[in-house]
Amino acid sequence: MAHSTRCSNNLTILACWPRMRVEINGKKMRKIVLNSVLMLASLLILTGCFRRVAPEGFGPTDLEQGLIAYDQGEWESAMKYFNNALEYNPEDTEALFKRGIIFQRLNKTDQAIQSYQQVLRVDRKHYKAHYNLGNLFSFEKGDTVQAVFHYRKFLASSPTHRSAREVRKKLADLTNVPGDKGLKHRNTARGKAARPLMSASTGVLVQPPTMTPLPLPLLTKKPIEMPPPQAAQAPLLMPSHFPQVVCLSGTVGEKQVEGSGFVIGRRGYLLASAHQVERTTRLMARFQDGSSHPATLLSVSEALDLALLQIPLQNVMPLVLDAKPSPPVGEAVVAVGCPFGLNHSATQGIISAPERKLGGKPLLQTDVAINPGSSGGPLMNAKGDVVGIIVGALPEAKGIAFALTSRKARHFLGETFLQIGTLFADAKRYDEAAEALSMSSEFWPNSPRTFNNLGEVFRRTKQFEKAKTAYVRAVSLDPQYADAHYNLGILYDNHLRDRGQAANHYRQYLDLDPDSPDALQVGQWLSAAEAEK
Repeated sequence: MAHSTRCSNNLTILACWPRMRVEINGKKMRKIVLNSVLMLASLLILTGCFRRVAPEGFGPTDLEQGLIAYDQGEWESAMKYFNNALEYNPEDTEALFKRGIIFQRLNKTDQAIQSYQQVLRVDRKHYKAHYNLGNLFSFEKGDTVQAVFHYRKFLASSPTHRSAREVRKKLADLTNVPGDKGLKHRNTARGKAARPLMSASTGVLVQPPTMTPLPLPLLTKKPIEMPPPQAAQAPLLMPSHFPQVVCLSGTVGEKQVEGSGFVIGRRGYLLASAHQVERTTRLMARFQDGSSHPATLLSVSEALDLALLQIPLQNVMPLVLDAKPSPPVGEAVVAVGCPFGLNHSATQGIISAPERKLGGKPLLQTDVAINPGSSGGPLMNAKGDVVGIIVGALPEAKGIAFALTSRKARHFLGETFLQIGTLFADAKRYDEAAEALSMSSEFWPNSPRTFNNLGEVFRRTKQFEKAKTAYVRAVSLDPQYADAHYNLGILYDNHLRDRGQAANHYRQYLDLDPDSPDALQVGQWLSAAEAEK
């Protein structure tokens, strides 16, 4: 049988094209041509759309063109390309970093700082951004706290960098601490026998765990004063009873982000959800009276989905974070927030299940109605105390929502204020250090590190009785805490003139840390103190 000259119906046009015959009618031909034109147009559209993300064969991307212009010193052109690249990828650290350098070279310090901080929101270990921020805060802004923070982050991320030695010298100058570890002891004479005396800044200031990867800004303008409002009222399901709750808004790229938060400290400290604010720019906090204030992100915990913010506002009565165990099942609660951007809405419900761990976090289950925008708002009991921080609800289930326990939030705040207070102390801003460490002790009353550092701040400011109280508290919380014994030894020996107590704490320090680099020196102090008892 002769082979048919007609194409089979299940073959593609390209496969059949060599064997097509005149018998294909005009209608089919027009359809083929139309399909080909549509396919070609689609390819052209896709080529234009994906040019920046798939540059192979299509020329340089906006980022690449920006880098070319940057290398040629054409700042305006480079900035335009970098901005275009960031429209397609707001987390492009190369574009953000280069843009920061351009701002810096144009002497636009504030814009440069903002651009470098955006880099760190994406990559917290970007050592180049930490280095440049350290220099800007040190030389341009005169902000020792920020400079110390970023220089230390630079050294932690790149300890062998060629600039590391220079940065260590800068740290020593900023903190007045050789090697940025502790002042050297100086020799002097007392009475008949010569013996080494401790300098006024010899005590051990224990570095807290790294809980604050973001910059710690200070208020550059005088904070706005507000008359102290009345204390938090028992929830009556009326928004007017919750002046401490704020609605948060900002942008991520071109997307508008909304969330909730509430006041936890008189100096404008706010607690919110990390996922709502972590990478948000132009963040604003709006109170129920309509007043709005720019909010600065101080610290985040991705594990707990918590963020600490600060606004330039003082004398706002904070809400109280309940320190008791989780509320019992059936207890009435009320949630206040800004769902869908609606101002300060309140919904009532109960605790519907015992505390449980989900995703590694201790959560309370409640039947309170939760909607997008409510995250970060407080979940309060009948006394007006915060028992949880709203996390969210199960989208596929009605009446099941979750809140992080206030106990866990207190721990986060305690560690964060310990970090802030220690940075202030390193920068010799002792009033601010004492305030931050005192807040840490309120949220985290069982932390020996907090009381040790608070005691060291009091000792450096010659408040010796307060220092003794704080050190003794640290030792009572942890009798094996060597650094607190060291500091108590110095305090009793050099300031309170109690040789017996000094010898006792020197001895305990050596028992607990016999291999310490200070062991030889402390042994000499111990011998001298015992000889003069």
